[in-house]
Amino acid sequence: MIYRLKKKDYKIKVPTFRLSVMLFPKRFFLSLVVFFLVKTSFAQIGGSSTYNFLNLPASAREAALGGTSISVRDGDLGLAATNPSFLDNSVNNTVIMTYTPLFDGVDYGYVSYAHSFPKIGTFDFGIKDINYGTFTQADDAGNITGTFTAAEYMYNLGYGHQLKDSLFSVGANIKAVYSALDQYYSFGVLVDVGISYVSPNHCLFLGAIIRDVGSQIKYYAPGNSEPMPADADLGVAYKFKHAPFRLGLTATHLQTWTLTYSDPTDTQTVNPLTQQRIVTSGSSTFLDNLGRHLIGSVELILGKNFAIRYGYNYEMRKELALTTQPGLVGMSGGFEMKIYRFHISYALAKYSVGSLSNTFTFAFNTSEFY
Repeated sequence: MIYRLKKKDYKIKVPTFRLSVMLFPKRFFLSLVVFFLVKTSFAQIGGSSTYNFLNLPASAREAALGGTSISVRDGDLGLAATNPSFLDNSVNNTVIMTYTPLFDGVDYGYVSYAHSFPKIGTFDFGIKDINYGTFTQADDAGNITGTFTAAEYMYNLGYGHQLKDSLFSVGANIKAVYSALDQYYSFGVLVDVGISYVSPNHCLFLGAIIRDVGSQIKYYAPGNSEPMPADADLGVAYKFKHAPFRLGLTATHLQTWTLTYSDPTDTQTVNPLTQQRIVTSGSSTFLDNLGRHLIGSVELILGKNFAIRYGYNYEMRKELALTTQPGLVGMSGGFEMKIYRFHISYALAKYSVGSLSNTFTFAFNTSEFY
């Protein structure tokens, strides 16, 4: 996401694996998925790949729950942007629009529409864009020569299919990404593959996703291919049967274990035997690394028309909080209410001591109007 900074590259080749046609019946999507998984390796953690705007939350609900949510399949089209297996009949004819003003004129948005076809499955089409604003252009001597802009766009086609028992669902996204940074342009194609499970009593939710696997077709500079922001996540959530709480836990960056990094500006020590400088950043303990992989969340569900949400992202807190003044960095929260036929959601996330992120989502189902 936007807060992942100064990470070291960890390249782990994705093993080729076979998907059963029984679990994913559409041969076209299966062929694309296998092609990209064989062709592409996981070679990123934030700051070491391009197109990182893809990791920004597509809805206020996702932003409020710590930045991502891949387990709860309950008819929320905003969550299907991350896990396409959430595309089912419950999101048929749903429209969702999200807007997030970030910092210093930077903002991004997401819009999507879903439609179900009997005996085929559910498709959605979404667009995400981020505008980095206008910059002052200067030459090597510091003379101002004008201005330039920077923006990136993602066009997504998603497909989801419920299995016969409807407890399991599978899905895939195909994404076309266009990036324009002043006179530098890039185009890439990526895919997501997801699966989800809902227990018969709708208390236990499970989800898994491999996302943003692909490659650039046109590079910013000729011959300079950059890695994609590929990621592998697992999620679980549990709704208490006789209490209005749903607890969630998402494990991220499963393609690599070590998420700490070396920073030359951090405190340096000297090896007394070799006199070599040792640079450390973050803790290398088991618990510290484990915590950086986990995002915890809780939802307070007060009926069908109102919910309150909270999320805690330990990785974000460790990377962006000041040592002397951590504050509420890494924490997020929000709510959702239904007014008439419209779902209105809001999320507030703390990225640093002096920066807040506000996310607004507006959703409705066109079927309710006729």
